[in-house]
Amino acid sequence: MKVAGATVHLVDAGTDTGPIAGQEAVPVLPGDDAGGLSARILEVGHRLYPSVLARLLAGGWSVQGRTLTYPS
Repeated sequence: MKVAGATVHLVDAGTDTGPIAGQEAVPVLPGDDAGGLSARILEVGHRLYPSVLARLLAGGWSVQGRTLTYPS
């Protein structure tokens, strides 16, 4: 695997199955172990979540099926 990442979903009845509200890639670096990669993913998640929440609170977004669309 060359890329992992963090994803923020809207909540639905499943686990991590709701429409994607935000996503950011995290490169898998040579020599990465599970702990190091997990720590970098957690850092991205901590930055991504408030950013996505701010966009959702700003309003104007819509959901069609499993696709979330933000205003331009």
